[in-house]
Amino acid sequence: MNGGADPWRRMAAEDLRALAWLHACERSPQVLAELYANGFPAMLTLVAADDPWLCGMDAALKAFADGDQQAPIPASSEDDLAADFAAIYLTHALRASPHESVWRDQDHLMLQEPTFAVRAFYRRHGLQAAGWRQSADDHLATELEFVALLLERGELEEAAHFLQAHLLTWLPSFAMRVGQRAATPFYAALAGITLAACENCAARLPAVAMPSPTASEQLSG
Repeated sequence: MNGGADPWRRMAAEDLRALAWLHACERSPQVLAELYANGFPAMLTLVAADDPWLCGMDAALKAFADGDQQAPIPASSEDDLAADFAAIYLTHALRASPHESVWRDQDHLMLQEPTFAVRAFYRRHGLQAAGWRQSADDHLATELEFVALLLERGELEEAAHFLQAHLLTWLPSFAMRVGQRAATPFYAALAGITLAACENCAARLPAVAMPSPTASEQLSG
């Protein structure tokens, strides 16, 4: 399968790692401007150049690089970025948790069945989530890093299975909510391009059987 060629795997993994890095920690306007200067997001392999969210990300980062408050998308302040990051990833003020369990558990709680299913998937590959004592195994950044590692190892069916059984069961809802509620164009676009990257990655991987709903999802359905 051409999608499994080494160059594509490497570039796709780099895309997912870059997105994971942006979801993992708050980044300053200066860092984001440097990212733009280094070719992000145009260098992304997994997102089409005409994707609306990629265009939005390009405009948001260009505003940081230019320092242009009069641009169609003016540069967000450092305080605005910090507040948006907190609202999404720390306080959950947007009700858009970056943890799988919150979306898939019947009571929308962290550290429930989906978290432990993700942990078991990692363990089957001899892995443990870094910093799991501070951040749950099913954090978006950790899941993206895991798919990147599977791609690098050439475990394409496992990458496809993890995407279908985990990331793509909840990422569309996360991306839609953040896209609608984020106060800064940067975080709205980040959610959108992350979904596009994962969907396009899955489309290039071997077809796998769709996962059965978890027990909690069956009850909530």
